[in-house]
Amino acid sequence: MDEEIRFYIERAGNVAGPVTDDEVRDALREGRLEPGTRVRLAGSDLWVSPRVFATFAMSRAGAGPVPTAPTAITEEPPPELAHAGAALLDLLLFWVHEGTHTFGPLTGEQLRVGQESGRYRGSAVTLLEPLVWYPSARLFNRAPASSAPLAKRASRSSTIYLGAAAEPVARAISVTSDVPVALQARCAVCLERIPRSVDICPECGEAVAAAPPPSTGPASIPDLGPDAGWFATHWRPVVTLGAVASLLSSGIALRYLAPDRFLPPHAAVKPAAAVAPEACSACWNGEACQQSHCVWQKPNNVGHVAPLAEPTVGGPFPLPKDVSDAIPLDAERFAISLLTGLQLHNARTGGALALVTDAPQSRGLYRVGPVLYATAPQRIFVIDAATTRLLKTIELGAQVGELAVGASGRRVLASLPGAHAVAVIATEYHAEIDRIQFGDDAVGPIGVDDTGKRALTTTGTIPLAGLREPAGGAAYAFDPSRLASAQDRVRAAMVGNPVGVLMAPGGEASWVVLRAEDALVPLEWLPSGALRQNGRIPTCREPEQIELVRRGRLGVLRCNEGRAVEVFDLQKGELLQHIPFNGRVADLAISPDGEQAIVALPAEGTGFIGLIDLTTFAVRMLPVTAEPTRVRIAPDGSMALVLSDRAKVAWVLR
Repeated sequence: MDEEIRFYIERAGNVAGPVTDDEVRDALREGRLEPGTRVRLAGSDLWVSPRVFATFAMSRAGAGPVPTAPTAITEEPPPELAHAGAALLDLLLFWVHEGTHTFGPLTGEQLRVGQESGRYRGSAVTLLEPLVWYPSARLFNRAPASSAPLAKRASRSSTIYLGAAAEPVARAISVTSDVPVALQARCAVCLERIPRSVDICPECGEAVAAAPPPSTGPASIPDLGPDAGWFATHWRPVVTLGAVASLLSSGIALRYLAPDRFLPPHAAVKPAAAVAPEACSACWNGEACQQSHCVWQKPNNVGHVAPLAEPTVGGPFPLPKDVSDAIPLDAERFAISLLTGLQLHNARTGGALALVTDAPQSRGLYRVGPVLYATAPQRIFVIDAATTRLLKTIELGAQVGELAVGASGRRVLASLPGAHAVAVIATEYHAEIDRIQFGDDAVGPIGVDDTGKRALTTTGTIPLAGLREPAGGAAYAFDPSRLASAQDRVRAAMVGNPVGVLMAPGGEASWVVLRAEDALVPLEWLPSGALRQNGRIPTCREPEQIELVRRGRLGVLRCNEGRAVEVFDLQKGELLQHIPFNGRVADLAISPDGEQAIVALPAEGTGFIGLIDLTTFAVRMLPVTAEPTRVRIAPDGSMALVLSDRAKVAWVLR
């Protein structure tokens, strides 16, 4: 058991003790020692303030502010300090002034070890109280006392706080010069050689980083026992070499046992003949040349409403009475055009989400890439489909009819029936770049090819119920990529109310629907720019709309009075399938993947939505509670929107 260190306490001239250092420390913490109280280590004559002893220093702040540079240095310390043993001085705290710097506090042990290593020899030191400066050599240039129990007890029971780390006050430290080189190391702070056994560097006074404690967990590779054999120490490379050797042996054996291994090599296969460039020169946009045949490539991330599974019909969702058109924006939203602006609805609940009041009197809605074109009297509103923010207003100065969007989306053609013209709009900056006049004819439906160099417009209109067909009719061919003053407008007479136009993607052929003549007229574009009408193809009664199906190069025709949908082979000009219905077909839409057609079939107070599989021509009928009149499909084909103009309701198919 280590012997304890005891102190005497002097308060107001009265001396008490001896007491242990723990009792003095508790009295300091509890504030039971008045200012001016002095303590003395048992066996010594030096009375000092308790905070001079390192064992009673509670924190760095307890040392007080760093004193100023000394004005005078006392050469001879007082007898009780000059004759104090090294073990006592090791327990005291001193301020140090060296050169132009004053620092500390440092323990007497740190100063003594620094003196022995050549430091602090020209410095001045003073106790924390009172501030009387003495040469450090007068106090610490001596051999340490052999009071091992005192130093050992102080090291065990006392702790000072200098900076942020706590360090033992007194430790047995040997001088570096007396330590063999093999037992020396370099300080991580000052890079001086110090003994390996010290915790505080005698050169810079910084703590020496301790080695991390050894891991107590099991080793990743357990150590081998002393009696381990050769295979136990080398089994990993042996297994690896064995696996490689077995793999090589298996390959050699299989090659030797292969059939016809000794026969001469086969004759080189003659490479396939290169496909002539003209074999696929007539491929449409979106088709690939495979074995001299043009095969359509379905775009990625598009589909249709699957007719094999049970499709879900959401609705009917009530709409405002002044709704004139509707279009799906994505799988979760659809927009409708009103007199007050463009209104956004939730596609699952039908609830209104927002109203774009900057687009009043909107009528027709068209999707043009990432934006939405809303037609209005004498102008077109450009609206961001993602945020429904109005981007721009295109002033046209005339009543806007129908819009036709090219496959590339770079140009939009807008018919202006009252102005007898077609406006060419650039979608890069949403502005009218040209206007092509067509005499006194009020043009309507428009068709344009994928190249944007050939377009066709007609003068036909669908009359209201009970009215006669418009007399006459014509079709105009023009080039939207050229200025109006630099091209010839070719007029072809089309008696029979031409109400629909279809352009081949390459622009080499066109088809016009004659409603009054129940016919489909193929048009051939000649190198001179003229149009040649080929033999008419008979159709069902009152054809009103024709849509292109790129997969298979088909044309899907909708008939009003004929109550049917007909599918034509555009290359051969032949009827492939006649699909009859029990009511008139009010509208038709084709899915983006070309595998499905959706039709609206109104009846008296009710109606049906028809899903047509364009591969097998199978039909699936979905009853609804009102008369459907319009069909719109989302850009990815996953959702279809059906609108009833009479009942002012909408349904959503998924």
